[in-house]
Amino acid sequence: MIIVENHIVQAQDASGSDQATGNYAPAIFRAMAESRETFSFPSHNELTFEIKLRNETIEAARALNQSGATFATFYYSSCNETFWSLTGDGGFELRTGRAPSEAIRDIFQNGRAYAFECATAMMIVLYKALIETLPESRFNEIYTHLYLWDWQHHPFFPLRNAPYVGSGIPGDIRYFKNPDVNPRTPQWQGENAISLSGGLYYGHGIGILPADQIIAELNKYRRSGAQISAFLMPGSTRPDYLALASFGAGTPMDGIRITAGSSVYTF
Repeated sequence: MIIVENHIVQAQDASGSDQATGNYAPAIFRAMAESRETFSFPSHNELTFEIKLRNETIEAARALNQSGATFATFYYSSCNETFWSLTGDGGFELRTGRAPSEAIRDIFQNGRAYAFECATAMMIVLYKALIETLPESRFNEIYTHLYLWDWQHHPFFPLRNAPYVGSGIPGDIRYFKNPDVNPRTPQWQGENAISLSGGLYYGHGIGILPADQIIAELNKYRRSGAQISAFLMPGSTRPDYLALASFGAGTPMDGIRITAGSSVYTF
């Protein structure tokens, strides 16, 4: 269900799925409107922002899948050191003097120079989506100290967990868990994946597949005698769209407070 200015927006209301927000906007809008979750917005501007960012998340996931970037554990990560410094824990730290948007785009344009883990891939997708949603100058103003590694090092990109989302909304990040993973291949204990439209998911290192085929791939890496199949967990991870929309509206950074997990960040 979508609520804007305390009024329910019906699934057939085309105003929330303007093609200007992207090719996947109608599917995103319909999924939100028909969901048992409640999506509340102070105005149509914030609704439009979320639909646009979700659309660009799908576009970025598809682009990363075609980029030539490969999967690697943190130990074997690699990057284009023209834009990034490779840290000892396998993270990518933005080099001084490089534009954040230019560095993120390089991953998509020169993907064969990059290898990273699936959690890193999810953040790369989200940053690319935000570049296409915010004015680029605004993005570069906010993200001057980019560090790509896992979910924990992005205080300027707040994320929220939704514990149960049913079939979910296109643009959500879902997790396929493999509880009986072979201890020799711990990297296949699960797969972070972007929910695309049409029942497909993008997982870095697996590609774009329906849920049952991702599960089948993970099941290849179970321990001997395993009894439990991999499965899609019921929750999702997603950006705090309202907080990010405040950036897009040109809200000054000073004084903005964002809660991410147990931490509160003041800009």
